[in-house]
Amino acid sequence: MKGTKNLTQGPILKQLFTLAMPIMATSFIQMAYSLTDMAWVGRIGSEAIAAVGSVGILTWMSTSISLLNKVGSEVSVGQAIGAQNEQAARAFASHNLTLSLLISLSWGALLFIFATPIISIYELEPHIAKMAVEYLRIIATAFPFVFLSAAFTGIFNAAGRSKIPFSINGIGLITNIILDPIFIFGLSWGTTGAAIATWLAEATVCILFIYQLKQKKILWDDFRLFTKLKKQYTRHILKIGLPVAALNTLFAFVNMFLGRTATEQGGHLGLMALTTGGQIEAITWNTSQGFSTALSAFVAQNYAARQISRVLKAYRTTLWMTFIFGSFCTFLFICLWKRNIFYLCS
Repeated sequence: MKGTKNLTQGPILKQLFTLAMPIMATSFIQMAYSLTDMAWVGRIGSEAIAAVGSVGILTWMSTSISLLNKVGSEVSVGQAIGAQNEQAARAFASHNLTLSLLISLSWGALLFIFATPIISIYELEPHIAKMAVEYLRIIATAFPFVFLSAAFTGIFNAAGRSKIPFSINGIGLITNIILDPIFIFGLSWGTTGAAIATWLAEATVCILFIYQLKQKKILWDDFRLFTKLKKQYTRHILKIGLPVAALNTLFAFVNMFLGRTATEQGGHLGLMALTTGGQIEAITWNTSQGFSTALSAFVAQNYAARQISRVLKAYRTTLWMTFIFGSFCTFLFICLWKRNIFYLCS
């Protein structure tokens, strides 16, 4: 099939590693968006970090919801590719993109309209809460870009082309790094400038994905981004992606109320410590998520091709690979970095 990599043949370890490395790097880039904002905003003061950090938990929740179509794309499109069914692959890709747009518009509108009562959960000081509301409303309007990019990423991962999302997200990160100091300090826009920089970076990423699929026709000729939803495709996508999205959203929801507890006990400094630490701790689960995503794409193709022995071997291989990387991350946190890594945001 044009533009796709066949994961049903060849050395399993090499394929998993080659597929997982760009996915892991892409996850780190997504994490770096927030860290970049917090690193620059940290030079304004702890109150600004608390404002951005409170929204960061909501951004995490939004990213968790977007997993519905990211995972939905990786599995449904991957299975169609493994079965050599190009028509189904196209249909699942278009359905995932359409669903991601509809969900993002609904979720973004909800956060935009109810930004004030949502931020009030943290019981921040009024002037900090005002900064957080302004930041959230700008970020919420970028959710269509975020959700679509997640679906695009899933489509390319399913096709074994994980280097493309890595390259595109890398461009987005560079855009954010360049614009952050200009908007925050050069134009004196503060936290609002950080939000606008992130908005433009996310828009850039989404546009580049569309360019790859529509203009360069990397995967298919004459591909339709959006389509009228059909029950058979929609139900299959929801069956695959909804449990993953629900589980990750639950974690974010719990963390949101931990943020309220942190504020009650330590004020905005308590919230700042929790959210900053959470961003840094994400290094560990971004590593494991990279391997799990690679495994999903690999299993999808091989399961559809009835290569069950390769599925089982890939599962076992991924377990020990994640154990090695997890042990390495633990060593870094305990023995090397300790509290010094927090200085990045001070």
